[in-house]
Amino acid sequence: MFARLKFWKPRKPQLLARQVFVNEPLPQAKLDKHGRPKQGYVSNKVITSKYNIFTFIPKNLYEQFRRVANFFFLLLVVLQWFPEFATIEPVVAALPMFIILGITSIKDGFEDFKRHVTDKSVNNRKTSTLGNWKNVNYSDVTSNPFINFITSLFSKKTIVSEPEKRKDPDWKKTLFKDVRVGDFIKLRNDDFIPADIIILSTSEPNSLCYVETKNLDGETNLKIRSSVPETDHLMTPEDCTHIRFYVDSEPPTTNLFSYNATLVFPAGLPHRSRSRGGPIKVPINLNSMLLRGCVLKNTEWVIGLVVFTGTDTKLSLNSGATPSKRSRIEKMMNPQVLANLSIMGAMCVLCAIGSKIWETNNLGKNATYIEQGNRGIGLNAFLAFCNALIAFQNIVPISLYLSIEFVKSVQAFFIFMDDEMRYAETDTPCIPKNWNLSDDLGQIEYIFSDKTGTLTRNVMEFRKCSIGGKVYNGEVPENETEDDTITPNSTLLNDSGKTSPSLNIKTGSQPDIPKNISGSSKKNNNKNEKKEKKPFTDSGLIKDMNNTDDPSHSKTINDFFTLLAICHTVLVNTNSTGEQQYKAQSPDEAALVQVAKDMGYIFRSRESDNIVITTPDGKEVHFELLNILEFTSSRKRMSIIVRSPVDGRITLYCKGADNVIFERLKSGQDYRFNITGEHLEEFAKEGLRTLCLGYADIDPGFYQKWNIEFREASTSLVDRDKRVETVSDQIEKDLVLLGATAIEDRLQDGVPECIATLKRAGIKIWVLTGDKMETAISIGFSTCLLSRDMNLIIVRGGAYGESGSAYEQMRNAVEKFFPTDQDIQNNMRSMQVPPVTNNAPRPSTSHAREMSLSIMSGISNSPRPGGHALIIDGVALKYALEEPWSRNLLLDLACRCKGIICCRVSPLQKAKVVELVKEGKNVMTCAIGDGANDVSMIQAAHIGIGVAGEEGLQAVMASDYAIAQFRYLTRLLLVHGHYAYIRNSSMILNFFYKNMIGVGTLFWFQFFCGYSTTIVFEYTYTLFWNLFFTCTAVLAIGVFDRDVPDKVAIEVPELYKRGINREAYTMSTFLYYMLEGIYQSLICYFVSYFAYRDGSVNHEGRTPDYLEMGTTMAVSCITMANLFTGFNAQCWTIFHFIAVYGSIALILLYIAVYSLIPAAAIFGFNYVVFGGGVFWFSVILTVIISMIPRYIWRYYQRNYRPIDVNIIQEIIKIDPKHDFSRDPLIYRSVSLARQSTKESLYSRSESISPVYAEGGVFTYSTRPSFATDRTNLDGRTPTPPVPPIPPEYASNISETQEVPTSMTFMRTGLTEPMRGYAFSQEEGTGRIMAPPLRRRKTNPGPIGHTSKIKYNDISLRRRSLPEVRASRDLIDILGEGERMRMVQFRESTAAISVTSRGGSEDINEELGIQSSSHMSENESEHEQVNENNNDESQTVIEQEQSQSLDNNDKAEN
Repeated sequence: MFARLKFWKPRKPQLLARQVFVNEPLPQAKLDKHGRPKQGYVSNKVITSKYNIFTFIPKNLYEQFRRVANFFFLLLVVLQWFPEFATIEPVVAALPMFIILGITSIKDGFEDFKRHVTDKSVNNRKTSTLGNWKNVNYSDVTSNPFINFITSLFSKKTIVSEPEKRKDPDWKKTLFKDVRVGDFIKLRNDDFIPADIIILSTSEPNSLCYVETKNLDGETNLKIRSSVPETDHLMTPEDCTHIRFYVDSEPPTTNLFSYNATLVFPAGLPHRSRSRGGPIKVPINLNSMLLRGCVLKNTEWVIGLVVFTGTDTKLSLNSGATPSKRSRIEKMMNPQVLANLSIMGAMCVLCAIGSKIWETNNLGKNATYIEQGNRGIGLNAFLAFCNALIAFQNIVPISLYLSIEFVKSVQAFFIFMDDEMRYAETDTPCIPKNWNLSDDLGQIEYIFSDKTGTLTRNVMEFRKCSIGGKVYNGEVPENETEDDTITPNSTLLNDSGKTSPSLNIKTGSQPDIPKNISGSSKKNNNKNEKKEKKPFTDSGLIKDMNNTDDPSHSKTINDFFTLLAICHTVLVNTNSTGEQQYKAQSPDEAALVQVAKDMGYIFRSRESDNIVITTPDGKEVHFELLNILEFTSSRKRMSIIVRSPVDGRITLYCKGADNVIFERLKSGQDYRFNITGEHLEEFAKEGLRTLCLGYADIDPGFYQKWNIEFREASTSLVDRDKRVETVSDQIEKDLVLLGATAIEDRLQDGVPECIATLKRAGIKIWVLTGDKMETAISIGFSTCLLSRDMNLIIVRGGAYGESGSAYEQMRNAVEKFFPTDQDIQNNMRSMQVPPVTNNAPRPSTSHAREMSLSIMSGISNSPRPGGHALIIDGVALKYALEEPWSRNLLLDLACRCKGIICCRVSPLQKAKVVELVKEGKNVMTCAIGDGANDVSMIQAAHIGIGVAGEEGLQAVMASDYAIAQFRYLTRLLLVHGHYAYIRNSSMILNFFYKNMIGVGTLFWFQFFCGYSTTIVFEYTYTLFWNLFFTCTAVLAIGVFDRDVPDKVAIEVPELYKRGINREAYTMSTFLYYMLEGIYQSLICYFVSYFAYRDGSVNHEGRTPDYLEMGTTMAVSCITMANLFTGFNAQCWTIFHFIAVYGSIALILLYIAVYSLIPAAAIFGFNYVVFGGGVFWFSVILTVIISMIPRYIWRYYQRNYRPIDVNIIQEIIKIDPKHDFSRDPLIYRSVSLARQSTKESLYSRSESISPVYAEGGVFTYSTRPSFATDRTNLDGRTPTPPVPPIPPEYASNISETQEVPTSMTFMRTGLTEPMRGYAFSQEEGTGRIMAPPLRRRKTNPGPIGHTSKIKYNDISLRRRSLPEVRASRDLIDILGEGERMRMVQFRESTAAISVTSRGGSEDINEELGIQSSSHMSENESEHEQVNENNNDESQTVIEQEQSQSLDNNDKAEN
C-alpha cells in the first residue's frame, strides 16, 4: 500500500542518450516553450540511507506492521477503545505496543542516522569546478511556478544601476553533491572522482593520467587513461570558456568496461588550421573516461567534463538500493504466529458458540441471576468472541518482539566486544551494523567472496626464476622469518640507486604512518623494521652473471634482467624527500621491476620516447622507446620495442603466459624449451605465478613497414583492438627464450585455514572477482579453494546461437562430467528449451580432440579424486544469467562442483549470481568484500560483510557486519552465528510454549464458567505474565545459552551444519512445543481444579473461591514454565539459576505483598493460600506430572538416539579440557591423500591440511605454507588449529599416487594437464600448440614409461576425421615407436584442430608423429628395459584396446 505513494520509492533514473553542450547554444528542439532545457539530470547527491525526514514514520511503521503479530496487537488496541471490550483503560492497553514500536523505531532511526552521516561526509567532499561561467545545460530559473513565486516574495528588490562588471572565470571549490552535468572540473593528484567524467586534458605528456579503480573492479593496479588530441590544449579557465563542442553520449549503462560517445565540434577547431570551418567528430571510449569511485594517481591535474552524475554513474547503477533485511527465523515466525492466531481463533469461536448454546439453554431458566438486557443471544456470542480475543491475546505476546530485539542487541554487543575478532594493528573490532541478523550468521550455506583485498593482501614477492635452463631459488637470511614481507611496489630509491626502507603497503600510494603519536610510533617503527624489504639475492646468480668462462649464459642473464627493467608500465614518482618510488599498474610488474633493481638493473625514468635504466656497473643506458604492445586478456602478453643506444639494434622484448611465448619461439631451442617447461611445472606445484620471457632482434626494414601498419591500426575507428592484435602478431615471433619468473601472491593471514574450516562446516565458497582468470585460479589454489586433484572446468563463451556458446559449454560439461546424476539430468529435461536457430552449433565436445590430447598428456576423463571446479568468465556469465534456459543449468552445474570462481565479473553480475543461488536454492547466503564494487553483492545477500581494509568505506557502510580480516569469518560464523541461532531458536520456542500453557489454562476454565470469557487468574497475573514472571528465563537462554564452548565450536566445525540444515527451529519443533504447552496446561488446570472442586474448607472455615483456585493455577503455570525453560537450557550459568528460581520466588513474593493491599482482589491470600496444604500439594504434583514426558524423552534421546552435539557434550562433561583437534575418533573415517608438492625454500616445511570432501569426509593434503604469514597473527587472535594427522593414517601418505590438476576447456572440449597458472590454450581457438608435444613427459596409466614425441617438418593442421574412433592403423603406427595410452570417449562427432608454428600441410598419419631420433643411448636403453619389464601388461592392454575397437566397429556397422 505505502509502496505506491510517489514519495515512497525514489524516481527511477531515465537511462536515455544525452547531448551535453559546452559553450554551444542548445538547439530549439532541446528547449521547452519557456526556453528551458527539456532534458533534466539527476543530482550528484549520494543517498544510501533508507529513510528521510518525510518517509521515516510511514516507512518504518510499514516495516514494523509487516509483522503479523504487531498488526494483531493494533487490532486488539482498537477493540479496547469500545466500552463493550474494555478490560482496562484503552491508553494503558495501547501503551505496551507504543513502547515497543517506539523502541524499534529509535533503533532503526539510529542505524539509518549513521548512514546519513556517511552520506554527508561523501557528499560534502570538495572538488574544483569552473566558476563565473554558464552551464547551458541548466536553466538558472526553476520551471516550477510556485517555487518561482515564493522566491520572488522573499527576494530583495534592488534598483537596477550600472551592470556589475563580470568576473573572470576561475576554478572554485564545489561540493560533490553540487557537481552538475556539463561542468568543467579540475582534479588533482589523489582526488576522488565525484562523477563520470570525460578527460579533456592532463598535466602529463601525451595527456595521460593514471587512475586507481579498485573501488570498481577490485583491481589495485593503476590504469592509464588519456584525452583525445583535439582537447589536450585546454590548460586554463579561459581555454575552457572559448572551446565550443557538444558530447553525443550513449545512455547510462552498468557496463564498467565499455563507453561510447562522440565529441562534435560544429565549427571545427580554431587552433588547428586544417580543422577550421567544418564539423569534426571525435570518437570517445572508456580510455578517455574517469568513473566515479576511482582515485586519480600520479598525475598533477586533470581537466574534464562531467557527463553522468548521481544515480546515472556506473558505480551507482551497479549498486542496489539499501534493502530492509529480516532474519530467516523472524520470517518463519510469521506462519507460526498465524498458526497461533488460528489456535486462538478456534478458541474464540468455541467460546462464541458455547456462549450461544449456554445462554440458549440456561438464560432465563437456570441462570436467573444474569440480567438479560436488550441484547440478543447472537450479539452476546459476537461479544464473547471479541472478549475472548482480548482474554487469549497472550498466545501471541507483543513482548516476544521486544525480547528478540533485546536479545539480538546483546548478541551484537558480544560480537563487538569479542577480542578474538579485534585486529590489534589497527585496533578494529567486528562492528555489527544490522542487529537483527545475528541468527542468520548461524545458517550460512553459501559464501560469496571478493578476491582482491578480501582474500589477498595484493602483495607480490619474487621467489624464483629460471634463466637459460637454470633455476635460481634465491637465498633467505637465517634471521628471516616466514612473515617477512617484500613489497616491491613501494620500494624507495634514492639518487644513488640504493634501496631505502619503506612501509609494507599495497600497490599505490598511501599516507605514511604518523610518528610519535600517543607513544605508538615505537611499536609501529619496530614492526616496519621487522618487515623491512629484503632484496632478492642468489650467490650463484651473481657468480654466473659475472662468469667470463660462459659468456653466452652471462649474456642471457643480462638480457633477462634488462627485459624486466624496461618491459613494463611502472612509473617512478619522486616524493617530497627527493626519493623515488615505484608505482605499478599491477603488483606483479612491481615485483619484477624490484627484482631487476635488486640485481643492479635499476629502472630510472620513462618518457614518451626513451627509457633510462642503470646497469650493475653503474652506467646509465638510454633506450629509445619505439612501441609498446600492451597486455590484454586475449593476448596474454606485453611487448616493448626499443632501439639500443650502443649499436642501434632494434629489439622486441616480450613477457607473457608460457603457452603464448612458447608458440612464438624460434626453432632450435628444444633443450631450453623442455627444461624451462619442467621448471614451470615445479613452480606451479608450489603455487607460484609464472611468466615467460623472450626477445627478438628486428630487421630495421621490416620494422619500418610494420610500424606504418601498426599506426594505422592504432588510429582505426572500426575494430581497433582486433586490428592492433593482428598487426602485433606479425612482429611477435621468432623469439629467443630467456627464462621464466615465479612470483608469490601473498594472502591475508589465516585465509587457507579459515576456508578449510568453513568447508568442514558444510559451507560452499564462491569467489567472484573482477580480476583475470589466471590470477583467480592462482588464488584458488593458495586458499585451498581448489586442490591439486581437481579438474577445472573452464567456461568462456557468448550468446546462444554462437559457436561455443555458454549454454552449449555448460550442457556439455554436465553430460561429460555428471552423466549419472539423475537430479541434474531430470532438471535439464524440465528446463525451458532454448530456441532452435540456424546458427546453433553442433556439440563441440570432440572425440578426436580428447583422444589426441590424451595421447599427449595422459589426462583422461576418469573421475577426479578432488571433484570438479567451475571457472567461468564474465562474458559467459552474462549470457548464462540473461538466458532463461541457461540460468538453471548454470545453477545445477555450479552446485555440483567443489569450487566456483567467477572472473572478470561486474558488480551487478556479482549481485545477480548471489540472487541466482539465493532464489534458486532457497539457502542462506553471505557476501563478503571490501570495495565499492562489492556493494551490490553485499546488499543482495542475506548477510553482507564488509572488510575494513584500504579500499574506502563503501563496502563497510553497506554491510551488515564489518570485520578487519577475512580469517575472523570463522569465529563470526562458527561461534557467534552458531550461538545466536541456537539461542534464538530455543528462546522463541520456549516463548511460544510458556504463553500456550498460560492461555490454555484460561481456555479450559471457559468450559466451567458458561463461556463467559472470565479470566480465572487475578488480572495482574496476566498483565505481568510476560513482563516479570516468565520472561527472564527465556531471556537467559537467548543471551547466555550455548551447546558447546567456543573453542570446541571451532575445533569441530561440523556442528555448524545444524544451522545449515535448519534443525533447531522448524515448524515440527514449534508444533511439538505447542502440544507440550497444551498438555501441561491441562495438568496445571485440572490438578488444581480437582483439588479445589469439592470446596474444601480451610482452618478459618472459609470455602475457597475461583480466585484462590486461579492463584494456585497461576503459580503452578509460572513454576512449570520457568522450570521447563531451564530444563531446555543446554548449559547452566549463574544467570540461568537466578532467572529460573528468581522468577518462581518473584511470583510468591508478589502474592505475599499484593495480598496485603485491602483493595486487591486477593486481599488476605497470603495466609489463605500459603497456609493451606492444598496449594503446595497442587503445585508440586503439577510440576512432577508435567515434567515426566519431557524427562523420559530427553533420557531416551540422549542415550539411544544422540545427535552429534550430544556426543560432544558428553565428552566435554567427562573431560572439560578435551582437545578435539587431536582426537583420532573424530577422524575415524578420514581418507588421506597426499598432494604432490615441491618444498619451497620459503615454505620451510610442508603442512598437511584437512580439506573438506563430499559426505563429511576429510582429505588431508600436503600444502606448502607459503601463502600465509603465520607469525604475524594477532596474539589475541590465534589461527584456528589445523587438525593433526592421526598416527594410523600417517603411513598411508606415501602410498598415494600423484594426481595432476587437469583443465577442461569446454569451448573446445580439450582436457589437458595444468602447467602453472598460465593457460595452455589460446582463448576460443581450440588449437593444440606444437611445442608442448616435444616436452619430455611421463604419462600416467598402465603403460607409464618415459617417452618423447616430436614433430617433423610436416606440421599438423586442422583436419576433419570421418571416423570418430581411433583406427587400428593409428594404433599400429604409434606402437612402432612409442606405445601410449589412448582413451576412448563416448561423443559421436567432432573435429580436431591442430596447428603449429610451421606450415599448414595436411596431416600425414604415417609421418606426422615420429619417435624422437635425438634420444640419448642411455635413455633408449633405459626405455627398452622398461618396455621389456612391462611387456606382459602392454600385451594385455593392447588386447583390451583391440577388443574395444572391435566392439565399436560392430556397433557402428
